[in-house]
Amino acid sequence: MNTADALTDDDIDNVPRARSWVLRPTTLGIFLIVGSVVGFLASFALAVEKYAKLENPNVVLSCDLNPFFSCGSVMEAAESQLFGFPNQLLGIGAFIFPLLLGVLLIAGAKIPGWVMVGLNIGLALGTALVMFLFYISIYVIGVGCPWCMVVWTMTIPMFVAVTAHNALAGNFGAGIARNPIARVLAKENVAIFVLWMLIIAACIVVQFWNYFSTMF
Repeated sequence: MNTADALTDDDIDNVPRARSWVLRPTTLGIFLIVGSVVGFLASFALAVEKYAKLENPNVVLSCDLNPFFSCGSVMEAAESQLFGFPNQLLGIGAFIFPLLLGVLLIAGAKIPGWVMVGLNIGLALGTALVMFLFYISIYVIGVGCPWCMVVWTMTIPMFVAVTAHNALAGNFGAGIARNPIARVLAKENVAIFVLWMLIIAACIVVQFWNYFSTMF
């Protein structure tokens, strides 16, 4: 079963298919490639900064912007190594898979539906992790990590886009594809991830209002 024909012919005839950008392989492929490359580079930059911090605990990192936004301060917290190794190594490895699928989509390869669902599961886990780290960073440690925010900004939209693709393509089953609420939410995927990121930005501004108030 491919992403392009996850539903049967009868299902396709009976279900109004939204002409969303997430159903166009080239557009979705480019989106996955851009998101993966930016996320990978941010994770790689974090890894480089982490090793610099290990070599010299007093080093001032390129992402140490001020007391409110500092990668170095976040790296000193125990949560920066949730699985016994630096979290950024997860990003370096995790962004490879969506990057590969993005390239295959642009090349016109037929991606099985179960592979896209697997990508969805991986992005769901990644989104859960970045939301947890967002909470820890902003509300527990009390410092924002600039490179981490770049990773959040890439992971969440990719998760929403791939979820919308699977819902509209029928990879979650014909029942989801027929559901009018699911179709509307899937078609409004851009609005959803923009709203999601705006809520995160608002939380950061409120939490660090003492800093942002000095900018006005």
